[in-house]
Amino acid sequence: MPINQMGFGPRTTAFPPIPVTLQTGGVYTIPSGQYQITPGAYTFFQMFDPVSQIWRPYQTPTQSDSYTISSDGSNYRLANLTGTVVGAVITNAGTGYTNGIYPPAAQLGTAAAPSVTFAAGGGSVLARGTLVVGGAIPTAAGNYTITGGSNYTFPPIVQISPPPAGGVPATATATLTSGAVSSITITNQGAGYTAAPTITLVTNPLDTTGIGAAVVTSTTFALAGSGTVTAITIPNNGAGMTSVPAISFAPASSTAATAIMCFTITTGVAQTSASNLGTGNVGFALGGLTAGTATLTNPAISTGLFVPRMAMTAFNTTASGGITFLDGGLHQTIPAGIAYASLSNGTISAAATAVVQTVGGVTDVSYLLPM
Repeated sequence: MPINQMGFGPRTTAFPPIPVTLQTGGVYTIPSGQYQITPGAYTFFQMFDPVSQIWRPYQTPTQSDSYTISSDGSNYRLANLTGTVVGAVITNAGTGYTNGIYPPAAQLGTAAAPSVTFAAGGGSVLARGTLVVGGAIPTAAGNYTITGGSNYTFPPIVQISPPPAGGVPATATATLTSGAVSSITITNQGAGYTAAPTITLVTNPLDTTGIGAAVVTSTTFALAGSGTVTAITIPNNGAGMTSVPAISFAPASSTAATAIMCFTITTGVAQTSASNLGTGNVGFALGGLTAGTATLTNPAISTGLFVPRMAMTAFNTTASGGITFLDGGLHQTIPAGIAYASLSNGTISAAATAVVQTVGGVTDVSYLLPM
């Protein structure tokens, strides 16, 4: 059925859908205008965040949901992130760095302008990261005092003022006790703040009775992480990676981090001694979230950047030999092993020997329909 464009009549071939083919690491900025966007199965639809200076996905492209957008030519893009770095979990924040925000062009490898470097990871284009030192907000409840407020039925929305451009905004949630706001919980500590931010409680639009609460920061409020690495954001994701690249820092200190990847399974690896296999069985694989204990709570720019999607394959009566994945999925880490589900007897089992799957990036096609 044709789509009517207001004032122009039925849609014809004069307004064809525009295919956008992206290889691993490829991006396409949506031109100025109105479009219906249908991302490919491995392509993310993203919006630019002018505060953190990164591109944020609208959601995990699990079913290639379409979007109707009005683009100004710079605020939206399609990105095939398979085979790329999307973030990093900082497991040791190091010491002795100068507080600040260091995009790749400002990194000199000195304490006054530290640098972060990503190895190739088998890829054709290296990832590049912005290094943020200091400027996180503390999580301890004693730093935040709630004043006033009563008769709330929904927790108010917590708004925290942003850091300078290139920093990471902090986030929090409020907790109610007997209709009053009793505390706030920091869900992202942020990074790059130069002073304690302003924290505001905004009444939930569904709440018709709550009023009057405010957050007062303690007179002893001090930003956390001074002189240490508090965030790594990725302005350039790299391309073509088939393994997790090592991350190095200059000056090195004791700083350490693990890259958060976006992999898809490119070829299945044979496994041995899978039990209960019958006619028409299927297999599943998932890499999960990037491991490692983060020094700060900042999931919005680390493990929360996208939700992994399970991969799926099919077999006849054996799991060994050639394996073709129907959907390679999306993974932050390299999946090890496949769980087998036999449709003939309903049994789920794993192979006796789990084998790491072959991962990387794939080419994907999305469509833009001018409106």
